[in-house]
Amino acid sequence: MAFRPLLASDDLWTGELRGFLLADRRVLLLRTDAGVFAYEDRCAHLGVPLSQGMLSGNVLTCRAHHHTYDASTGLGINPRGARLNALPVRIENGVVSVDPEPAQFEGNDG
Repeated sequence: MAFRPLLASDDLWTGELRGFLLADRRVLLLRTDAGVFAYEDRCAHLGVPLSQGMLSGNVLTCRAHHHTYDASTGLGINPRGARLNALPVRIENGVVSVDPEPAQFEGNDG
């Protein structure tokens, strides 16, 4: 894994989501009460950047067609069969780092 630093942990608040370009890949970083999670920044439906969407509690909503996802697992809420590509994330020494390569679907640290 090739983790790359994105930002200070204190700079990402609970309920916030942000989009980044990391190693030529669009990355979505978000924080919920459950922790910090990273995904490819694209809706599973049509690839619209999810960083332009909304995070409410643990529900991530795409701005385009309002598809919804569980923010801590990436699993589709509506539609249920959808899934986001999770990226490995870690927090060390107050810095959030992400590996831009999609992980096996097992969730993320945070």
